[in-house]
Amino acid sequence: MISLSDILIIAVSANIVTDLYEFALERLLGKTRDWHLVGRWVANIFRGSVILDTNHDALAVPGELILGWVFHYIVAFLYVAMYLVGTQFILGEPPAMDTAIGFGIITVAAPWLILMPGLGLGVFAAKAAKPNFVRAASLSVHTVFGIGIYLGLVILGQA
Repeated sequence: MISLSDILIIAVSANIVTDLYEFALERLLGKTRDWHLVGRWVANIFRGSVILDTNHDALAVPGELILGWVFHYIVAFLYVAMYLVGTQFILGEPPAMDTAIGFGIITVAAPWLILMPGLGLGVFAAKAAKPNFVRAASLSVHTVFGIGIYLGLVILGQA
């Protein structure tokens, strides 16, 4: 049985792998990681604004970068919990590399359908300067997140 601390370890492991991959994408291909904007978006949700007004530069929020990173890790924790519940209790099978990667790929729906529109980039990043690049980068990042989930399971001896 996997505990909450196990989920935390897996989520942190998966995010570290993902963050390192994103750092490489940033250095090699210019992919941006706007955790301050994510933090600003989260803060503005609590102010009643679901879509960040990028045309008028939504007001900066104190601690938005930290809020963005915390949000990033909370979401990873929730994703890992969902993955483990899904594999163990719904599918009735132990976690495995193929299901972890498949789950990571499925999670790309959240940024495409929620986060990107919330940041003013439109559904599937349609309003981004390079929408296909953003889509491909997001898909690859979430695939790597799935690999990171599996690596976290390996670290715990659960895979």
